[in-house]
Order: sequence, then structure tokens, then C-alpha cells
Amino acid sequence: MDAHLGMNMIYATKRWPEPDVWGRQIGERWGLKYVQFVFDLLDPRTVPDARTKYCEEVRKAAARYRFQVHNCFIGVAAYTYNYLLHPFAEMRQDALDWCEKASLCSQEMESRGVGGPIAAASMRDYTDPAKRDWLLDTLVEGIREFARIAAAHGQDFVLWEPSPVGREMGTSIDTVKDLYERFNADSPIPVHLQIDVGHWCGYEQQGKDADLDAWLAELGQFSPVMHLQQMDGQADCHWSFSKEKNAQGVIDMGKVLETLDKSGCKEVYMFPELAFPYEMDESQVLAEMDESVEYLKRFF
Repeated sequence: MDAHLGMNMIYATKRWPEPDVWGRQIGERWGLKYVQFVFDLLDPRTVPDARTKYCEEVRKAAARYRFQVHNCFIGVAAYTYNYLLHPFAEMRQDALDWCEKASLCSQEMESRGVGGPIAAASMRDYTDPAKRDWLLDTLVEGIREFARIAAAHGQDFVLWEPSPVGREMGTSIDTVKDLYERFNADSPIPVHLQIDVGHWCGYEQQGKDADLDAWLAELGQFSPVMHLQQMDGQADCHWSFSKEKNAQGVIDMGKVLETLDKSGCKEVYMFPELAFPYEMDESQVLAEMDESVEYLKRFF
């Protein structure tokens, strides 16, 4: 299995929005070759002139510091919306406008793919047994439409990330398998899973659905992009891989890669998604990032 280490850009949001600044961190400070851009750094619905200028600066930084924007990810801000599973049809249609503009941004950054967890049901819909099939069907059609939009903007793939939130319809391995097949049954480009090593801790997850090894063994071959984080086995912590956090955490990178290799995965791009409080001192953020990259590079 070929495994590549990159970086999800969530750590930079609100702190280092300038592409030349975070680009230097990626390329010179850490020597990484791949970036997963997050739309917390650029709202896809930014006015065209500003969007084009930012994307141009990203391309310049990528050339200057010799990294590739591998894909563009929804980020935290847009993740808070219901988007493709909003109970109002008008809002689901509006979500497709976001998909259009996100795909355009990704194209302008010369990125290969775009996506993320872009759908969440309301509690009223999710707890109504009669709505279960409708929610799954609506999610499938929404993701397929996202793929059609992304393909029109030169994207090679769309990403969908199963989360530990039941209302996002991805807490069960068997359900995710079924959705993956349905997403790709009538799609112009592949819809890839993006497994996060910390997304097996939802309160609804039991048995194999609460077992990271099972997620990797059964779905790893369908997940050529992954999120890394350290976590405590109880919550989706998105901790760094510092020595302190590794001592508290349960994620064993050696075991993750071994299980993934056995799953039949041939190639994977892994992006640490490390989140820090906005109140945290920036020097401490960088220290934990430095320590995390140094630790993770041992496995690649």
C-alpha cells in the first residue's frame, strides 16, 4: 500500500489565512507535499473577484513551496448546515449552489476533488421511521448531483465522510457500504469514502460500528483519502499527535496502517485534521503541529 502524508488546513483557520504563510508552513516548516484545503479559509460563496484572487494566491503558494492541493474539504463552518438533507426542498436546492461554488473553487485551485459530510437530517425527520428511506434516497440523489456538478468543473472525485452523528446517516458500516454502492451506481466520477479514525465514537454506535478496526477492515479499500486525529475513545477530539496527547489517546498509527493495508487499500492520502481552541497561544499550536508531523512521518 502506498501511503502519503499531507495536512488538513483546519489548524490555520482564523490564524494564518494567507496562502503564502500557511504554504510556507506546509512546504518549508514541515516538508509536506499534499494539502487538504478547507473552506473555512475561503467561503465558496465569496464574491467572484475576491474568490479568484484567493485561489490565485493558493496556486502561487503551491508552486513556490512545492505542494499540491489534493482536494478541498467542507470545513467546520459549512458543516454546521443541514444542506443536502435540510427538511425544506428550497434549502436542499440552495445546498447544490454551495456544491457548485465549492467545485469551482476547487477547480481554480487546481485541486483534484471536493466534498465532505454535507448533509444532516433534522431531529424531526431522523426520528420518524417513515422518513428513513426518504432520507437515504435524498442523500443518494444529492451526492450524485454533487458529483455531476463537480465533474463539470474538472474534478476527479467527490468525497463523502461518514461521521459519528446519526443524523448524517453514516454511523453504521453496513449502511455506509450500501450508500457507497448507491452513490457510485450512476455517477460521472467516483464518490470516495473518507474515513476519519475518530468517527466510531457516536452514542448510537455499538458492536462493530464502535470498532475502528472494523471500519478500516471493511471500508478501507473504498477510502483513498482519510482523516487522522488522536482521540480518547469517547469523543471526536481531533487532538494533535503530541507526546502528551499520544499518552492519553487510543489511536495507534502502526495498527491503523497495518489494518488498512490488509483491507485491500492500494493507495491512501492521509490528512491530519488537528483542531485547537481559538484562544490557544499560537506558539503552542505550532509546537504541537511540529511534534505531530515529526511523529507521523515515522510511519510514511
